[in-house]
Amino acid sequence: MKEQKKKSRGAQDAEQAADLLVTVAATLNDRLAVTAEELARSQTLLREASEELMTAFRGAADRIVAAQKDATTSQPTRPDEFGVVLDHLYRAVQHLQSHDLVNQLIDAQKLRVDKMREKLGEALSLAAPPVSDPAVAEQWIERSRAMLDCIVAGIRQIDEDTRAPRSDKKHAGSVDLF
Repeated sequence: MKEQKKKSRGAQDAEQAADLLVTVAATLNDRLAVTAEELARSQTLLREASEELMTAFRGAADRIVAAQKDATTSQPTRPDEFGVVLDHLYRAVQHLQSHDLVNQLIDAQKLRVDKMREKLGEALSLAAPPVSDPAVAEQWIERSRAMLDCIVAGIRQIDEDTRAPRSDKKHAGSVDLF
């Protein structure tokens, strides 16, 4: 009788551990969904900033055209005007280059978040079918191990993917930052 109680208590503990694992995986998945949304918003803000930079390019080009017209009407050109224009252009080019790099970083992080969310979803699906005998601790432990194996595989996958060199033509010429 005492042995039966221990087994029952062990099954209860294993069930609670499995439930806790489900709660942790679901919470992480929810948090990663928020992170994915924030990354997408960041890209939108970055795109808007890039559009503003292109406006700055156009403004600089207009100034060059105006300066060239002044030069063709045989009025003496002001060398400081061309310096101002070049400063605008150089700053715009620097910002657009950083935009591309930041975009690559955000894309890489979005990919990592999506892959981890996928693996957490797989782990949660392993918890969906009921165990055949809830009084047996081994079934709960087996379920928990399968979920943890799935989560660890997801972590390994995103680590390997970020270290792998890109060989596809879609990313040809891109800079691998990590």
